[in-house]
Amino acid sequence: MKKILSILCLLLLLIPYTALAAEQKYYTIGQLHDLIEEEYPNGWQESIKTKWRTVEINAPVIVPDTDRMPILFLRLKESNEIDVSLLPGDGWESDCGKRIFASRTSDPSKPNFDKMKLESNHYYAPVDMEMRLADFDGKTLRELAQEMMVAVECVNPGETGFDIEHPFDVMVNVATDPKTGKSQECWVDYLAYQTICDIPLFWHMSYYLPYDLSIWKDRIPWIDLSMGMNAYNGMRFGFYPVQTKTIEDDIPLADFSKVQKTLRKEIESGHIRKILEMRLGYASVDVRDDPEGYTGATKPIWHVEAWWCKNGKVKMKEDDPDYPTNDHGKLECVRIAIDAQTGEILSIAGDAAPKQKKIKGIEKYQGYISWGQ
Repeated sequence: MKKILSILCLLLLLIPYTALAAEQKYYTIGQLHDLIEEEYPNGWQESIKTKWRTVEINAPVIVPDTDRMPILFLRLKESNEIDVSLLPGDGWESDCGKRIFASRTSDPSKPNFDKMKLESNHYYAPVDMEMRLADFDGKTLRELAQEMMVAVECVNPGETGFDIEHPFDVMVNVATDPKTGKSQECWVDYLAYQTICDIPLFWHMSYYLPYDLSIWKDRIPWIDLSMGMNAYNGMRFGFYPVQTKTIEDDIPLADFSKVQKTLRKEIESGHIRKILEMRLGYASVDVRDDPEGYTGATKPIWHVEAWWCKNGKVKMKEDDPDYPTNDHGKLECVRIAIDAQTGEILSIAGDAAPKQKKIKGIEKYQGYISWGQ
């Protein structure tokens, strides 16, 4: 009888753990991509009622279309040099260190934009890549990006890719002649994430912290692809070649519903008023004293940009009529890093970010959850 009672007690103790295991689901990045494509083809759309207001969620959710998400050690290539003769057209110059940079001179017959009034129009994610620029022969943003990528790929060593389909900022400069009043699109600039294994590498973890870290000279910097061109043959681009070492071939990722639950909690508390975008990818963290000279590692995160208010009761600030802004330019705009393996918030940064305790070592490599675990 005592033996039967012991077994029953053991089974009762196991019930909560069994239920927890059934609740918590893990996916490969390929499975997660397919599930989100199927369930959220137009992004995460939901109305959430709070004590103070109804928050409408209409957020693009970008997950890389790839089969695995490895953990990698990173290092920048030293003393990069490129052969400008490989680049299309004439007039190229390069200025390379750890960063590859090249520029091509414009046709001398172009107008003198320096004497004109310039207006910069920013287009943030999700950028409409089918938008046409009349003064660039009516080409779309996608066509212009592909044209520039021909030059970039001529000198790309190979381990780094570029997510040009989802740039996080496209700036179109419009010049107005003060004498004639005539305006024209004079320059277009793209900022896009570099990719490793087809997965975007956002920024170092310090970008998501509400406080400054002590400087470390070997830290992997904020890496992205910048490229631009004008309608008169001028072009420029810059990026960081990265070398990698695989630490783990693939890792499990938390169910997207876990990430949503974390964000819903902040919405219902009155903090999040709008989600601008969600992307799955890597932050970089520090690696110290690696014998092969790797100084960074990949940390799988959800990069979330949102409007955040510290107090659920307060209204968001109105835009200054003399300085109109965009969704990403509001004072309440913050960037949130969510751990892609646990679904929990790691840190929040921005002018409106809540007060947070410093987490010792958050900027350093601390391992990962494996499939075996």
